[in-house]
Amino acid sequence: MKFIIRTIIIAVVAHFCLLYFPWWSIALCSFFVALLIKGSNLGAFFSGFLGIGILWLIQAYNIHYSTDGILSDKVAEIFTLSGGFLLAIVSAIVGGLVGGFSALSGLRLRVLTSRNRKSRGYYK
Repeated sequence: MKFIIRTIIIAVVAHFCLLYFPWWSIALCSFFVALLIKGSNLGAFFSGFLGIGILWLIQAYNIHYSTDGILSDKVAEIFTLSGGFLLAIVSAIVGGLVGGFSALSGLRLRVLTSRNRKSRGYYK
């Protein structure tokens, strides 16, 4: 349940941040949401990946089809992709990786600064 809530919060907060801030604000959104909501490493990564990836896929899809794919098809030709929708998928994967790794970083900072950390045996 935390996974779904974290994913939705990341997508919604990142959507509103993208209206006013540069593209890299998605990393800050994923970082702080994962810092606030605890979970597992894999869960944090995939919630950031899915939250940002689906958001960017929807936004790229809307831009592609509202402009009849004029610009996205030309950019896809530059990258030797078969069409503009494939470019949207590639950009969603890139955005998802940024969101996933920043969410993982936020969770790891939470674990690092928590008071009841388990000792790994390195220091006593």
